[in-house]
Amino acid sequence: MGLITLLTDFGLKDAYVGTMKGVVVGLAPEARVVDICHEVPPQDIRGGGLLWAQAVPYFPPGSIHVAVVDPGVGSRRKIVAVEARGSIFLAPDNGILGYVLKRREVRRAVEVKRSKHFLHPVSATFHGRDIFAPVAARLACGLPLDALGPVYRGYRLEKLPSTHLRRRTLGGTKLTETHGQVVHIDAFGNAVTNLRPRQASALRELKAGSVRLPRLVRTYSQVKAGEALVLVGSSGYLEIAVNRGRAAEALGLTVGERVVALWK
Repeated sequence: MGLITLLTDFGLKDAYVGTMKGVVVGLAPEARVVDICHEVPPQDIRGGGLLWAQAVPYFPPGSIHVAVVDPGVGSRRKIVAVEARGSIFLAPDNGILGYVLKRREVRRAVEVKRSKHFLHPVSATFHGRDIFAPVAARLACGLPLDALGPVYRGYRLEKLPSTHLRRRTLGGTKLTETHGQVVHIDAFGNAVTNLRPRQASALRELKAGSVRLPRLVRTYSQVKAGEALVLVGSSGYLEIAVNRGRAAEALGLTVGERVVALWK
């Protein structure tokens, strides 16, 4: 029996997550089910993808990773099952797979199409229960990927917005600017950017909107309570935070905010 992980935007106030687990347990009683997150902001494909990408590398090969952040549920959008990194990824074909996989990592992909593996009748609004959960359970019981449907090569892989690099000279010193944006606000109110730290470079300044932060710190405790800071988060990207506070609210930062880092 396999390990099944679940990531959704269903929240925990309703019965949706519990219902999915009930389907899995009914079909694959020995499978282990691990919740990655169910508090993805509704319909936030990028936000869900970023959370998925943070967690997936820490699960063993052979896992079945299920993501149901699915604004197109019930429409003509497809569902795809992908074999990559020794595991299986099951998701709507809306680009979310691109946050956890590169195309070169995909060994094979199929469209999840054979309805004999679904629950019936299939709801137009709850494919998590009627398609994703039973398919994941059957995969955990050894169902071959090819049994789900035909080979599918047209799957979408979204990715983070591109960053841009610029050289400049300030006071006779050559500097490098990297331009990016805030891509996610986490549960602590930290503003996660799409900028990574530069090897062997020191941050001279990071600008986000009207906010200017003069240096990179390693931990929150290096600044006073209530003070803003920039550090490398656990995801490997630069994050803007407030020690014992919420940077998004305190600094007026939102997803899409332009960010510029200046490196010596």
